[in-house]
Amino acid sequence: MAEKKRILLLDDSSITLEMEKAVLEERGYRVAAAANLLEFQAALERFQPEVILTDLMMPDISGKDIVRVLKQDFHTEKIPIVLFSSKPDEELADIAEQAGADGFLSKSHGIEKLGDMVDELVDSILW
Repeated sequence: MAEKKRILLLDDSSITLEMEKAVLEERGYRVAAAANLLEFQAALERFQPEVILTDLMMPDISGKDIVRVLKQDFHTEKIPIVLFSSKPDEELADIAEQAGADGFLSKSHGIEKLGDMVDELVDSILW
């Protein structure tokens, strides 16, 4: 079996972050979690994620801005970035496309669906 990917989570809700991390680790992913931009930047360098899952709405920076900055940086432009939000799928799809994200996941489907959605997404990304 192929080794599971390293996923970096960015979400300002510590409760959501812990639940997301638990669900993904249960599926065998190696997960680092960050609750703010400072933690995210440190984890990005240290952890070297293969996939980034970022919340859309956060106090210090929006997920859209994270995508734009990372996609313009030579060191991070190739890392698939997925926007994660409780917005409806259609609206989230538009935002993800405008930002240049590689995908989106809706929190409205529930945390229990996260593992399946991430598996599908990771399987669909060509490495």
